[in-house]
Amino acid sequence: MLEEALSYPREDDDPLMPFLIGSGILLVSFVVGVTIIPLYGYLLQVFDDGRTGGRGLPEFEDWETLIVDGLKFFVLNLLYTGIPGVVLGVVASLTVFATLFGGFLDQGAGAFVLVVLLIGGLVSLVALGLVIAGSLMLPAAIGRMRAEGEFSAALDVREVFAVARTSDYLVPVVLAWVVGFVFTMVGGLLSIVLIGIPILVYGFMVTFHLYGQGYAQAVEAANRTAR
Repeated sequence: MLEEALSYPREDDDPLMPFLIGSGILLVSFVVGVTIIPLYGYLLQVFDDGRTGGRGLPEFEDWETLIVDGLKFFVLNLLYTGIPGVVLGVVASLTVFATLFGGFLDQGAGAFVLVVLLIGGLVSLVALGLVIAGSLMLPAAIGRMRAEGEFSAALDVREVFAVARTSDYLVPVVLAWVVGFVFTMVGGLLSIVLIGIPILVYGFMVTFHLYGQGYAQAVEAANRTAR
């Protein structure tokens, strides 16, 4: 599985152009963030190759489709991880601020700080749990959207969770996280000399290919069980 994902970007007859375009988009997105949208759409095609067993890198063609698909991914990412992530950040920041402010109070400051820490900590834990759960479910949501051809399929939380809770799915997804983290660290450190940009793109491709493999593996296992 990992070997297949790692070799996928290298097996194309002419991988240079997809890497150059992908790296260019990523580089520009560091300045104008919204320009990364077509790259999101491209990575969904990589996801499809992982899901269907396709080999050979997709071409950067039909930019309208890439942009539309990229926007769909952006919205899904926002719904599944972005909103709880914002809640987590806001609550954590308010908790720290209120705790520091409580330190300037005289009588009853200790009780005030304790209450703030308890409430803020509890809400933060819930929000963190939602971020983790949403991150795990996101590839399954993408898989349903791509398999069904409907954006609404990604919002069927019951069906998405039915896929995301299986070990056939979780193992590849967690593996994708680990691999993605390694590529992000290496590529991020080398980005200052630009060579890190294609490394980051390579890491994105491997990660999304693993996501696609995980979704396909989980669906196949579910179909075998249903027979």
